[in-house]
Amino acid sequence: MKRVWLYYLLILAFLAILVSRFTEATKLIDTLAAGRPLWIAAALSVQAIYYVVFPLMFQSALFTVEVPGRLLGLIPVWFTSVFLNITAPSAGMTGAAVFVNDAVRRGHSAARAAAGMVLVLVADYSAFAVLLTIGLFYLFLTKNLRFYEVIAALALLLFILGLTLVLLLGLWRPAALRSLLARVQSAVNRIAAFLRLKAFLSAGWADRNAEEFSQAAAAIKAHPRRLAKTFAAALLAHLLEMTTLYMLARAFGAQLHPGVLVAGYAVGILFWLVAITPSGIGVVEGVMALVFTTLGVPGAQSAVIAVAFRGLTFWLPLVIGFLLLRRSGAFHKAPQKPRGQTGES
Repeated sequence: MKRVWLYYLLILAFLAILVSRFTEATKLIDTLAAGRPLWIAAALSVQAIYYVVFPLMFQSALFTVEVPGRLLGLIPVWFTSVFLNITAPSAGMTGAAVFVNDAVRRGHSAARAAAGMVLVLVADYSAFAVLLTIGLFYLFLTKNLRFYEVIAALALLLFILGLTLVLLLGLWRPAALRSLLARVQSAVNRIAAFLRLKAFLSAGWADRNAEEFSQAAAAIKAHPRRLAKTFAAALLAHLLEMTTLYMLARAFGAQLHPGVLVAGYAVGILFWLVAITPSGIGVVEGVMALVFTTLGVPGAQSAVIAVAFRGLTFWLPLVIGFLLLRRSGAFHKAPQKPRGQTGES
């Protein structure tokens, strides 16, 4: 019953976002209609490939920690995770929970799946950090690097280091990881006690999950090729999105220098990741257009390019995620006892 209510609350949240951003939605339609049709079609085609490659990164990361799954089965799960990260923002944790729930529903370990989600973030953000470094260096050379861009980049770097540290603890310091999870368990259960509810996390939760997480970290070390494939999929996904941005620029008559293209993409995605609003709503378009303008792209073109890019990379996945919400299995109850570590390959 709770899942049904949650489903309807998410529908309301989705409708609230559409209503509050109705002007942006209509502006997006008008913007795309004004672009050159062939370039718009090319951008849509590249974005469709991205919608396969990015879930491939999730599949590879989960396979690295020995949680296999079919790519076609993970694509709707990914779209749903995008939808939930926007309508129920929690630093990406809501979307990750969808993948963990899907893994448990298929009979795999929740802790291993969670380790896979940490690996996804490390791979995705590390691959993006390569492009971000190039973009910021170009801005530095052209004397257009801003202080707030450096601060945002440092915040992202600290986040990457924190996630990496969690994986390394599981591999090299299992006892320290167990202690960390025990503190988390204690804090969560204190909240439950304060609310006069049954303990959220059962006795032994920290020990069980620390052991599973350590095994997952060992699996990552044991499969360097799988790890490399995960990173390659993440980098390819970013290159595809950057290609989409280039094609949209051509659709509106702009010729972007490679340095300008990388800088605009890098700063836009940076503030997508670290913005105080969910997925950078109302922020990404502005900073991306500002970067393009400061690097010599006419203001009107900069604005429409940024709006069109957000339309294909943010609004379109959001709508698809809403349509696939039921099909993804996010509201199907997971089995109480996993069947084991075997599963579909």
